[in-house]
Formats: sequence, structure tokens, C-alpha cells
Amino acid sequence: MKKIALLLVLVTSITIAFGQKNVRQTASNYLKSGKLDKAVEAINQCVLDPSTAQDAKAWLIRGNVYLEIANTKEANFKSLDPDPLTKALESYQKAIEFDAKKEYYDEIFNKLNFQRNNYYNAGVDEYNKKNYKEAMINFGKGAEVLELAKVSDTISILNAATCASLANEREAAKSYYIKLLKEDYKAAAVFITLSDLYRVDKDSANALKYVRMGQQLYPNDLRLFLSETNIYLTFNNTDKALKNLQVAMAKDSANYSVAFALGTIYDNISNDTSKTVVQRNDAFVNAVNSYKNSINLNPEYFEGNYNLGALFVNKAASINDEANKLPLDATAQYEKLKKEADNYLEQALPYLEKATQLQPADLNTLMSLKQIYARTNKTEKMKEIQEKINAAQK
Repeated sequence: MKKIALLLVLVTSITIAFGQKNVRQTASNYLKSGKLDKAVEAINQCVLDPSTAQDAKAWLIRGNVYLEIANTKEANFKSLDPDPLTKALESYQKAIEFDAKKEYYDEIFNKLNFQRNNYYNAGVDEYNKKNYKEAMINFGKGAEVLELAKVSDTISILNAATCASLANEREAAKSYYIKLLKEDYKAAAVFITLSDLYRVDKDSANALKYVRMGQQLYPNDLRLFLSETNIYLTFNNTDKALKNLQVAMAKDSANYSVAFALGTIYDNISNDTSKTVVQRNDAFVNAVNSYKNSINLNPEYFEGNYNLGALFVNKAASINDEANKLPLDATAQYEKLKKEADNYLEQALPYLEKATQLQPADLNTLMSLKQIYARTNKTEKMKEIQEKINAAQK
């Protein structure tokens, strides 16, 4: 009697499982004929039944049903579920989990890749509209879809990271760039950008961590070297920044931006009252030479021309301050200093005039030129500059 009872239970189980597979097929048929309301009802009945709750094909069909609901344009089917795409992706994940022999992997992957492409195209569309946050979200979702099939979509992740930076979603950008590194996507630009995100957030430890990780892989990449220099500049480590730039200049003597950066450091040292007079004077000479070098390498470089002109103007102002502090009877010394200051203003002129040719509406340059023309009694030039100032201020 016990054997008969056991046999009856076994037969019953087979019958129930077989019945649910019929329901699975029914759901598939409804899907093919476009009857999504009936398809979703049948397939949910199937996956909720214990006998087919771990059936990979049932979950695959469920994913297909909900994916069709997500993409349909028919209002009566759209209303079947408030978030059909999430259910579709969850279903595919279950299908992969229960598909031990990977019998349905290719079909599942094709469906996931279809949805990934939908997200990707939406990301491109939002990017072109300059909706960078929305573009980031779509690219990120596209990568997440393929992750279900254990496929790394580094293109979508990189796009998401780029859009996150453009949208000023800094934490998201860091997360995406770190994810790229974990996915073994190696490029100097990734380390540079990630380091810079931490630098701007005043996190020197992580900024240096990632730039040095990059340097280990790309020891000859000057951009990483300059990225490290920017960290030192941000955190006022002038000595290390100066050493780095001197090395960089030796490595790439034709790089006008490195020459300019060297000039800015020497410029700052020349104004640092904690330094000795000798140190400040030496720094001034080095700043002049570095700025001139940047201009020689790129004559159309606005920053080089403007900063060299400003350096001479500031030097003249410093000498004028010194002259104004002299006692009234120190006439000879006063005249000597005034002449020296005027000489620096004359040296500033060609560089500031070039700068205003390169950027005609830059008010700082125009105002500096106006002061020099006034000081050197160049009345007509001063009138011309005033007209440009008036135009720029409108």
C-alpha cells in the first residue's frame, strides 16, 4: 500500500508540472499573437506555481512579455503594469540564474542587448540635447542591463562617466570611473579625470592615489605628470609643483603650457613676502623668462601675453609704492624709482596690446592698458581703449 501511495503522489506531481508547462506555452502563444493582457496573466500564473517557479524558459517568456509591454505603443497594454521594464529585467535575471546549461543564454542576451541599445540610443539623444544628467542615467542603465548577462559594457560606462562630469554629478562620475577600472578598462585619461575629480573636491589622498596608479601603468605620459603637478598647486605645495614642472619642461621643451605654468609659479614666488628679496628677484627673472618662452612657443597664446604684461605692471606698481614711501626730500631717489616703474610699464605694453588683439573684449587687459596709457601720457591711445571698454561693458 505504501508503494502505491508513493507512485500516486509521483504521478500527480508530473501531471501538475506538465500542466504548468502547458500554461507556459499558452503564454508564449498569446505573446506571439499580441495578446499581452492574456500573456501576462498566464505567465505570472506559471512562475508563481512551485512546480515551474525555477523554470528558466518560463522566466524567459515572462521577460519577453514584460519587455513587449514596456515597448508597446498601445495604451490598453501600457496600463498593464506601471514598471514593466524592471519586471522584464528581473525576469531575465531569474532565467539566467535557473538556466544551468545556458540553453537560453543567447536568446536572453539578444533581448538584453536590444534593451541596452534602447537605453544607449536614448543616452545619445539626451546628450545631443545637452541633457547630460538624463544621458548619464540612460547610459548607466544600458550598462546595468548587460551586467545581468555578466557582460561588461565599458562603452556605456565611459559615456555615463563623461556625462556625469558634464552634469556636475561628481559622485556619480567617480563611481563610473572607478567601475571602469574594476572592469579592467585602462586609459591614462581615466586616471587623470578621476584624480582631478578628487582634487577639485579637496581630497588630496585619493587625487594622488589615482594619478599614481596611472603613472605606474603609463610612466612616460606627461599628462599624468602634469595632473600630479596640479594637485601640488591646488594644495599649495609649491616646491613639489616647481620640481615637477622643471622635469616636465625638460621632457617636453616645446610645451608652451608647461612653460606658462612654470611662469605662474615663479610669479607667485616673486610676490611671496615670506621669501627673501634675493629669492623674490630671482623668481621675477625666472617668471619673465618662462612667460617669454611660452609666447615664443605659441605667439598667439593669450594667457602667456597677458600674464607677462601683468607681471611688468605689478612690478611697476610695487616700485611706485616704494617711491611713494620716500621722504619728501629724497627727490633723486624718487625720480629714479619712477623712471624704473615707467620702464616696466613700457615693457608691459606690447604684451598687453597683443593680448587685447587675441581677446578684444577682455576687460582686465583693457583696464590695464588704460592705466598705462594714462600714466605714459598717450592720450589718443587712452581714448581708443576707453571706447573698447565701453563696448565691452554693454
